[in-house]
Amino acid sequence: MKGFSGFNNSPMKQNNDREKKIAQNTEFNAYARKEGILPTFNSTEEKEKWYSNKANVNMLNRKQAEYFKNK
Repeated sequence: MKGFSGFNNSPMKQNNDREKKIAQNTEFNAYARKEGILPTFNSTEEKEKWYSNKANVNMLNRKQAEYFKNK
């Protein structure tokens, strides 16, 4: 079976672009919360409202690019 490990038929671990992006976002979000760039959300509605504002998303993307450029 191609794509499965032979031992327990679980899918093989693949390190694709999506997984790398998720890992980077997780790392940056922890940093952003610590620095106060990204607020802590109490509800899904607050989170959706914050991310629906394009200025917030653009600022977050700029800060994330800057973070990984300087790292």
